[in-house]
Amino acid sequence: HAGDVLALIDAAEVGRLKTELVETWTQWEFQRETYSRLAPLVQQGSVPELRALETQAAVREAWTRIRRIHQALVNLGLPFRLDDLEGYSTDQIADYLHFLGLPESIRSELDPVTTPSNLIPLRAPLDGVIVDRDVVSGEVVETSQVLFTVADTDRMWLLLNVPLEESALLRTGLPVEFEADGMPEKVTGELSWLSTTVDAKTRTVLVRAELENSDGRLRDETFGTGRIILREEPEAIVVPDEAIHWEGCCHIVFVRNRDYFQESAPKVFQIRTVRPGVTQDGKTEIIAGVLPGEVIVTSGSSVLRSQLLRGNLGEGCCAE
Repeated sequence: HAGDVLALIDAAEVGRLKTELVETWTQWEFQRETYSRLAPLVQQGSVPELRALETQAAVREAWTRIRRIHQALVNLGLPFRLDDLEGYSTDQIADYLHFLGLPESIRSELDPVTTPSNLIPLRAPLDGVIVDRDVVSGEVVETSQVLFTVADTDRMWLLLNVPLEESALLRTGLPVEFEADGMPEKVTGELSWLSTTVDAKTRTVLVRAELENSDGRLRDETFGTGRIILREEPEAIVVPDEAIHWEGCCHIVFVRNRDYFQESAPKVFQIRTVRPGVTQDGKTEIIAGVLPGEVIVTSGSSVLRSQLLRGNLGEGCCAE
C-alpha cells in the first residue's frame, strides 16, 4: 500500500542534519532566554541596548538555521512539525529525531543504543505490487538509482499502432476491445490518449487505452489484437464482401426480384446502387440501397457482373 516501508537507507547526511538541529535548537533556546532577561535590564538602563539587539539577532539567526534544517529533513522524506519540539529538553529532542519517520512496528525491532540515527525509510508511492527490485541488503546506493519498481496492475495500458489514414476517425473515450495471444476472453477498455506524432518508419499513430485488470489476467508486454469501436449498430444490414462490385462510379449489388419464384415470372436480378460502410470479418455494412430481408447474389454475382459489362459497352456509368 502507499506509504509502506520498502527499505531502510543509512544516510550519513541525515544523521548530520539531526545533530545540527539539536545543537541549533539548544542555541536558539539559550539566546531566546538571554534576550528575555536582557529586555527589562535595557529598559532600566543597566545594560546597553546594543547588547540586546545583538542577542535578538542571534535568536533570529538560530531560528533561520532551524527552519533550513527542518526543510532539508522534510525534503528527504522525514516530515515533522517544529511545534512538536516545543518544551522538549535536548535529550528528548535527540530521542524524537533518532527514529524520525519510522513506523512503530519497525522502531520496536531496532535497538536505540546500537542503531544510528541515519535511517531514511523508503516508502511505496502508491498502492500496487513490486514488479522489480534492484537492490540487496548492505548495498551502497546512489540518489539517482532506482531501487524498486511499484506498479498498479489493476489498470493496464494498451498501446496500439493505428494507420495514419484511419487516425482521423479516433477520439478519446471510444471503447476498445483487446484479445491477448493465448487468452480466449476479450478485455474491454477506453481510449485515453492519442499521439500527436507519426512513426517515421511504419507511418502509424500510437494510441493508448486503459484496460481493467483487477483479476490480474493481463501481463506486461503481452501482444494481441486490439479493436477500436468507432460506432455500434446492433441491427446493421451486412452482406458478404463478394456481393459488392465497383463499377467505376458507384458500388452495386444484384438483388433477386421478389417475384423470382412465381411460375410465370421471369428470373430477374435487379441492379441496386448501394453505399457501403464498415468492412469486417468478410462482411460489409450497407448504409443505403437495400432493405432487410432482400436476397443478394453472392458467389455467382461475378457472372451477372460480366453480363452487365457486356451490355454496357460504349455506355457511361452504370444505370440502376
